[in-house]
Amino acid sequence: MEAAGLESVTLPDFPEAMRLHFHDLRGTTITLLSEAGCTEQQVATITGHSLKTVFQILERYLARTRGLAEQAIINFENSPRTKFANQLQTRTPGRTKVNEKGFEP
Repeated sequence: MEAAGLESVTLPDFPEAMRLHFHDLRGTTITLLSEAGCTEQQVATITGHSLKTVFQILERYLARTRGLAEQAIINFENSPRTKFANQLQTRTPGRTKVNEKGFEP
């Protein structure tokens, strides 16, 4: 980390800089990939972690937000992979425009 100039980071509301470790970056990558919509299997393939480790990192660090829940429902309802999911669609296929809350106007 020193060679990259990332020995420590200063965060708002913390008086002292926090030291970084290589594994911190890998854990952060796991949460960012998950928030981007990657499955645990995809994340494990990218990072080289086991599925168990990916799950443990997400269990500890991934914030369970309303936005993630809403996106998961939209993904499920609009999945082209299963007949069941397609029958539950609440949006017109092909329309992806959403408002600031993640829903169609």
